[in-house]
Amino acid sequence: QDVEVQMEGKRRIMLGSNNYLGLTIAPDVVEAGIHALERYGTGCSGSRFLNGTLEMHLELEAELGKFLRKPGIVTFGTGFQANVGIISALVDRHDYVICDRENHASIYAGCQLSYGKMLRFDHADMADLERQLQKVPQNAGCLIVTDGVFSMGGDIAKLPEIVRLAKQYGARVMVDDAHGLGVLGEGGRGTASHFGLEDEVDIYMGTFSKSLASLGGYMASSHEVAEYVRHASRPFIFSASITPASCATALAALRYLEAHPEIVDRLNALSAYARDGLRKKKVKIIES
Repeated sequence: QDVEVQMEGKRRIMLGSNNYLGLTIAPDVVEAGIHALERYGTGCSGSRFLNGTLEMHLELEAELGKFLRKPGIVTFGTGFQANVGIISALVDRHDYVICDRENHASIYAGCQLSYGKMLRFDHADMADLERQLQKVPQNAGCLIVTDGVFSMGGDIAKLPEIVRLAKQYGARVMVDDAHGLGVLGEGGRGTASHFGLEDEVDIYMGTFSKSLASLGGYMASSHEVAEYVRHASRPFIFSASITPASCATALAALRYLEAHPEIVDRLNALSAYARDGLRKKKVKIIES
């Protein structure tokens, strides 16, 4: 995953990757993965609750918590598992989960594996979100889940309006920041940071497979919610833990991002340059 790749025998410019910050080839990140392989071997061969917790897993969770300013971090084998694991653990019988229609497939999978009732609102339509909230019984738990940056359209969730409606109707808010981490907000802290709503969003979910150049997923929340999910989430309890190399590369990429926040500004400058160039060539693009 580089700027240029060999594909079908030809040199191509890579535009389809989620390697937003280019850290898959950063020497520090690569070296961390090699060192972890040499020290710990290829895999943990067990779940976090059995033999699968390394010091490095705890380091990654602690540093991610400091970076995201959320005390409770739970890590999963993939981002897909994270969404499935969080939603299915938190949304119980008689609870409601409300989704933007353009949410990622993993969010829908989490809703389907929960015991709660799923409602959907038209994409970015706050009037429709309010209509769905009005369907929730007063004594029922309710979680609103939205992508932060939508993976297909590239548009950003209307998070201020979502938070306002959640407060009005007594709901909680979860943001899937898979495409927001390293892209938006102060130093790449994501969508809630972008809007100054870090204290208003109850749960962030994200992945290590995009800006952090590795593989895995995470949840960031209060300590109490994280402890509950850790002990109730089947994808966490019954899956092998993140491999040593993946854990080490995610941690190294996070540290690189913290040490070099200017790479987020460069990413946004390059994005603006690309969009402006396409517009000048009369190429129709989605505003994002």
